[in-house]
Amino acid sequence: MDFTLSAQQLELQERAKAAGAALRGRSAEWDRSNKVPYSEVVEHVRAHGLLGLTMPTEYGGQGLTAMDYLITVEAMFRNSQFWAIGEPLFATAGPGPCMVMMAESQTTRDKFLPDLVTGARQCAIALTEPDFGSDLTSLVTTAERRGDDWVLNGKKNFVTGATVNQLYAVFVRFDDIAGHRGIGAVIVEEGMPGVTIEAGPEFLGCRGIPHGDLTLENVVIPVENIIRGPGSFGDLMTAFNMERLHNCAFNLGMAGAAYDEAERFVRERVAFGRPLAEFQAVYHALVDMWTDLEALRLMARNAAASAIDGNYPRALETTAAKLYGARVASQITLKALELHGGYGATTNYAIERIHRDVVATIVAGGSPPVLRNAIAALILPGVSVSQRSAGAPQMAPVS
Repeated sequence: MDFTLSAQQLELQERAKAAGAALRGRSAEWDRSNKVPYSEVVEHVRAHGLLGLTMPTEYGGQGLTAMDYLITVEAMFRNSQFWAIGEPLFATAGPGPCMVMMAESQTTRDKFLPDLVTGARQCAIALTEPDFGSDLTSLVTTAERRGDDWVLNGKKNFVTGATVNQLYAVFVRFDDIAGHRGIGAVIVEEGMPGVTIEAGPEFLGCRGIPHGDLTLENVVIPVENIIRGPGSFGDLMTAFNMERLHNCAFNLGMAGAAYDEAERFVRERVAFGRPLAEFQAVYHALVDMWTDLEALRLMARNAAASAIDGNYPRALETTAAKLYGARVASQITLKALELHGGYGATTNYAIERIHRDVVATIVAGGSPPVLRNAIAALILPGVSVSQRSAGAPQMAPVS
């Protein structure tokens, strides 16, 4: 398959590079303070025309493809060297908007999509629960009917952007229906009575925007806030293939930034009378890093090329690329840190922050064991790969 970029894609890539590079000088301070002026970042990305990339033009989006999204986000990460700068792109074209696009009601789509796609309001994903983690189909956050409304109760954690978003796409269990058949998703709006949003623990990397907690206590939502009702778990999870593509772009961009830092350092650093780059052990390491980056780029672009209607990459290609990226990106950043010698372990150089950000996202979008289970289910038809005990409700397939 030919992945040569078109003139339009090259222009998009250059715009993303410029947007990322303009904020690079602020990344170290945002990491140290654990605080990012998120609304300012959103406006910066908007000014470069990079919001709502894959969303339909009828809702204010740009109608581009998953490939365009991958190219743009990778360039943003590589040139900014910081994770948070990709969040406005994710919030306006990632799984939140993709799920709302799948809403059964046109009223729901009309109510939320224009603001989401244009960045007027941001949507966080509230899926993980304190007691279940990757065991998604065991979630206990409930939605119970009360007249024409629904009442929500439960708690979510690891909600990225918890305190800077205005909307939350929350996975819930409807009417106590067991297993994946009871799961659907709703929109919770900031400021609704009974909604508590708190910043979570500080992270090793990916700092600046909280990964916090969402608590729902008798929160009443109207019917138009239901994205999909019970029995929709498998369909809804297809939107997360876009998240995994974003994870691929992150790993590509940040590992690429690590490579750039390492190459620059070994060219400039002199030892034993010659640049470090002239030592065979050093340039062999750079070759291995470059090769891994190219392999990941091909896997990620193959995943993006599989997308249906621009927004829904296929599960197998995307999950495999995400799994590979989670493994090799941290190896690349660690080798780049090593090539810096003792300086790599100091905060004077960007490589330690880049490495921390990559390590902190190894489990984002699915931990490696969970991804391996998902891939096994797709490549080994007829083989039981369920982690549940016999007789327990089975997880819906992710298409």
